[in-house]
Amino acid sequence: MKVDADGFQLTYALDGKPTKTRLGEENYNIVTKWEGSALLTTIIVAGPDYSIQERWAKSSDGYRLTVSRNVIRGGKENESELVYLSPNAPPQSAVAVIENRPAPRRGLVVRPPVDATPAPVAAVVPPQEYLVKTGTRLLLRLTNDVNTKRTVVGDRFYLETAAPLFGDGKLIIPVGTYVTALVTEAHQAGRVKGKSSLNVRFDSLTLPNGVSRNFDGRIATAGVDGKLDKEEGRIEGDGGKSKDAKTVAKTGAATTGLGSIIGSAAGHAGAGAAVGAAAGAAGALAGVLMTRGPEVVLPKGTTMEIELDRDLHFSAAELARTP
Repeated sequence: MKVDADGFQLTYALDGKPTKTRLGEENYNIVTKWEGSALLTTIIVAGPDYSIQERWAKSSDGYRLTVSRNVIRGGKENESELVYLSPNAPPQSAVAVIENRPAPRRGLVVRPPVDATPAPVAAVVPPQEYLVKTGTRLLLRLTNDVNTKRTVVGDRFYLETAAPLFGDGKLIIPVGTYVTALVTEAHQAGRVKGKSSLNVRFDSLTLPNGVSRNFDGRIATAGVDGKLDKEEGRIEGDGGKSKDAKTVAKTGAATTGLGSIIGSAAGHAGAGAAVGAAAGAAGALAGVLMTRGPEVVLPKGTTMEIELDRDLHFSAAELARTP
């Protein structure tokens, strides 16, 4: 899905894969997921650093699109709601009013902010425990690079959360929460056969205030080259066989021509071509056998979503603790 706004365009992948867009000095990393028929998006903006969370939902008749937006910058949050009406929408029975003027029936309707001093309501007792359920996804960013060329089983690497997680109106996992992972599988690409692969186990999460939890999780999406097995959380490098075949073919063709020239000079053009082809193929094959396929490479700053394999529980006292 491509969205044009104020002269620039953002791309949202509807299959959950992350997308990246550069606008001027800012880099937009966008991750989406579905909540029923509503689209949830998390946008990490690097340039100045801030994040945007949005929920896109259409009305049952398909004529009204509501975008609920939460912008988090410098520890502060700013909420807004945008409502778009289709040009084909029939006359509305009720129209929002802004500053005592009727809003237009077509285009964008911006709802005014909620009064910061609402009328008193009955006291609500906050929950004593907050739950992050199995299947919840966390958006993480790598703080070091990983490469199967030098990574071995047992190595650890480190990440931090790139988007906050809220529950019951409470910030549970803030941006900058530390996550550690253990490499459980690391295969370097082979020279003759065998692709590179990487699998990790996410095993600990530490909030900025020091509260820590052990947890299980696997990679659900990652902005890297290669194939991701979502069931296992394994990343497999691309194969290099087609590239190797082209190398052998090109080198063989080049040396066939060279052999023909040398053979002609000696009065044996056909024999020279045959010798040149054989030498070229042998040399190219030797080069292929000495060259490994593509490795799995995760540069520092790579974003990925992990999916929790078990519940996380935090008490209200733990979340209230200051760093």
